[in-house]
Amino acid sequence: MNFSVMIWPHSGETIEPVVELARIVEDLGFGTVYVGDSQMIWNDVWICLACCALGTKRVKLGTGVTNTLTRHPTVTANSITSLNMLSGGRAVLGVGAGDSAVRTAGLAPAKMGDLFASLQFMKALLSGKEVELPNSAQVAQKTWGRETKLRLVGAERWGRGIPLEVAVMTPDAIKKMAELADGIIVDGHMGGNAEGVAAAVAAVARGAQRAGRDPAGIRLIAAIDTAVDDDRARALDRVKATAARNIARKRWLPRTLGVEHADVVRRVTESYRFYQHLDLSAEHRRLIPDEVAMKVTIAGTPDDCIAKVRDLDQAGMTDIALLITAQDKEGSRRTVERFAREVIPHV
Repeated sequence: MNFSVMIWPHSGETIEPVVELARIVEDLGFGTVYVGDSQMIWNDVWICLACCALGTKRVKLGTGVTNTLTRHPTVTANSITSLNMLSGGRAVLGVGAGDSAVRTAGLAPAKMGDLFASLQFMKALLSGKEVELPNSAQVAQKTWGRETKLRLVGAERWGRGIPLEVAVMTPDAIKKMAELADGIIVDGHMGGNAEGVAAAVAAVARGAQRAGRDPAGIRLIAAIDTAVDDDRARALDRVKATAARNIARKRWLPRTLGVEHADVVRRVTESYRFYQHLDLSAEHRRLIPDEVAMKVTIAGTPDDCIAKVRDLDQAGMTDIALLITAQDKEGSRRTVERFAREVIPHV
């Protein structure tokens, strides 16, 4: 099992808490620092990652995750190439259909076919190849100076080999993205319990087989909220804002969430507000019972967390990215320190 950390760069007066957390994570031996992208409620992902690149030496750095709607694929390809150059080859590109970033901008998430085409386009650009503009037929042919054969200058050196990890929310989406992704990112509804992980593993295998790929070469990453505390109730209280998003209006849920807790799913879906997305003070967090929180997070006593990680490992999860927030730097620091010292050595 590999362990990383995903930081929500909660908007504040300074980006320094994000950089400080990245340094702590690196010192504790985690593999990757991801930074979330939600431009209306968090500090800018690329500025945060650039600062982290200058403030760290070893840890990989990636978007956790960006999207192809608020950021054009050519812009993202350039940004991740620049980050790879700045960090000395440590960049990872995480992309999804868009959640809080697009919803708080008045947009809707990308459709799966459009997302897949955008990812193919970005992969080709990052390889240094000349690429045909995907929607060239839709653009006025008489536009002066318009290029239809595109290439990203510098990608031949700094774009090649950047891992592409795709965040998805259903088995069908996993199956599709397993045709081209180096890693599949799932949140707590699929990555936080054995039933969800089993469905994700099966979907990766089907998608890889369809594309003639080895599923063993595709990482399955659970981006999952975490809290370690000697007081289980206090730990669970800390993760309930994320637990709410893990069940709100998800098209696919494990039966133990989508059927057994259908009333909770309905109430949270009706109450969820994206300007309180993953906010520790969000009102919708109050609707989450402890039992639901335990099913979609890694939270509780050290023994609780050890047991959950072992369950996810046995179900086929290859990576866990702990979710932490710059909204509470000290609480996040305690989480990663306790997890590194009291959980990881025992799993």
